[in-house]
Amino acid sequence: MSERRPGQWPVDHPVHIEPTPAPAADTIPPAPPVQVPVPEVRLVVTVDLTGQYDTHDAVIRDLYEQTRYSTDCHTAIVRLGADALRVSSGLGSVIASRFFLAAREVEIHVPAGTRWAFVADEVQQYMRHYAADHAQLLNRTRAPG
Repeated sequence: MSERRPGQWPVDHPVHIEPTPAPAADTIPPAPPVQVPVPEVRLVVTVDLTGQYDTHDAVIRDLYEQTRYSTDCHTAIVRLGADALRVSSGLGSVIASRFFLAAREVEIHVPAGTRWAFVADEVQQYMRHYAADHAQLLNRTRAPG
């Protein structure tokens, strides 16, 4: 039996080893991150005014009801039926007022073969007017300096 005390190293003459850094593992350069194309998602709001309308107020009320909870969107599509076009004068102004701040683009769909294509031009003119008026309002309310 050896005469070793508890807690004593069992080797009588230990060899002193200098610490050295660990050998470098085979370093594999990291692969470049995979670029997965992300498709653009656009929110499109559709307003359907193709129903049966007897008065201008009914058309405006329906437009308001359909857009009351709308949020900002990329494109607003407004489908106009023959009745809505027939009973509503100034429809371009009303449509522009609902979307000039909320939509980047507005599409006006009218029945084919009708003379109502001018409504899109009317909407565009009013949207320019409202946007310019809004810009003037913002410029007046900014603090000078």
